[in-house]
Amino acid sequence: MTGEDSFPKLIRAEAPWQGLGVLGGVHIRVWRWESGRLTAVISGPGAMTRGAYEEAFARLRTEYPHETVDLFHHHPGDWIDMAFYAALTEADDGSVTRTQIIGDTLAQRLGPSLYATEDPEDESVGWGGP
Repeated sequence: MTGEDSFPKLIRAEAPWQGLGVLGGVHIRVWRWESGRLTAVISGPGAMTRGAYEEAFARLRTEYPHETVDLFHHHPGDWIDMAFYAALTEADDGSVTRTQIIGDTLAQRLGPSLYATEDPEDESVGWGGP
């Protein structure tokens, strides 16, 4: 059984829909691993706008210059769209690839704080599968 101490520490959980000002409508959460590595999750309506992933990577690098950042996107579900989680990978040319993952896979990595800090408007009940 995995204890709370084995998960990274949640160090940032901005109020939903406030996040990155330039993007507008982004909820950002950041976890710190003891190894000096961060995992960040962005969500909200602004997270899927053109250039949002690239901007998120750039801003996180500026705010945490001595950390390696693993970035994920959570698209909250509602009555129109299914929720999903995705791993975001930045290429050398700055382009970003989105690979959908099952939310529970990320929750196993980050612990209960992932679902505990989800957007209140998310109607997916934590699953967030592809």
